[in-house]
Amino acid sequence: MNNPEPILIHQLIQKLIAQSPHQHKMMEASIVNAWHQLMPAPVNKRTKRIYAKQHKIFVEITSSPLRHELQNAKQSILERLQARVPGYTIDDIVFIA
Repeated sequence: MNNPEPILIHQLIQKLIAQSPHQHKMMEASIVNAWHQLMPAPVNKRTKRIYAKQHKIFVEITSSPLRHELQNAKQSILERLQARVPGYTIDDIVFIA
């Protein structure tokens, strides 16, 4: 019998995710996780909801001044999120009330 090369667990998991019909939900969970890791505690405390739709990230913020500050830093946040979630193309971040 011909034994194939051993496959690392993370490679096997990546193949499983790539073939899964729930890949979008997995990427959305990765984005939410990356957001909470990248943002400081005051931002996380005022983040009500995060979701992804058509390569846009929608972040609901409960503080208007904070939402304005995040809007000003949108490009930097976008680049940092894209670096954390390389398998998903993020075109824009929309901050909503």
